[in-house]
Amino acid sequence: MIAGIFDETFGVPTHPLAVHAPIVLIPILAIVSIVVLFRRTWRERSAIPLAGLALVMVVMLFVAKESGESAKAANNVFGDIDRHEDLAGQTFVLGIVWLVLAAAVGIAAFVVRRQSTRSVSAAVAPATGARLVLVLQVLAAVAVVATTVWLIRTGHAGAESRWKI
Repeated sequence: MIAGIFDETFGVPTHPLAVHAPIVLIPILAIVSIVVLFRRTWRERSAIPLAGLALVMVVMLFVAKESGESAKAANNVFGDIDRHEDLAGQTFVLGIVWLVLAAAVGIAAFVVRRQSTRSVSAAVAPATGARLVLVLQVLAAVAVVATTVWLIRTGHAGAESRWKI
C-alpha cells in the first residue's frame, strides 16, 4: 500500500468514493465489450480502445483495493470484512486477466489488419488471424463476465459487512 495517498479525499475516506467508479463503469464496459464481440466491423475498430478502457478499469480497481486496505489499516471499517477483502483481491486479478486478454485482442487485431493490407493474395493468413482475434475476444468476454460477477459479489460482501444484510 502507498501510505497516505488512499486515506482521504477532501476530508472523506477515499474507499467509499473510489468504489463507485468501478461499480458503475465496469458493468457498462462489460456490456459494450460483449456487444462489440458480435459485430465484426466494430470488433476491428474497437479492439485497441477497449484495451485502453480495460487499463482504466484495472487502475480503478487498484485505487478501490488500495483505499480499502488503507481504511482497514486505519480501523475505519465495520464488521468482518475478510470475505470482502478476499473477493476484492480476486476481482483485481480477474481485471488484470481481462486487461491482458483485451491487450492481446488489440495487438492481434492490429497485426491482422496490417497483414491484410499488405498482402491481398495471401488470404489464408488474414482468415487465420481473424479467427485468432475472435477466440481471444471470446476469452476476453468470459473474463469480462467473470470480473463483473466478482465485482458484484465483492460489493455485496462489503455491504453485508457494513450493514449486516
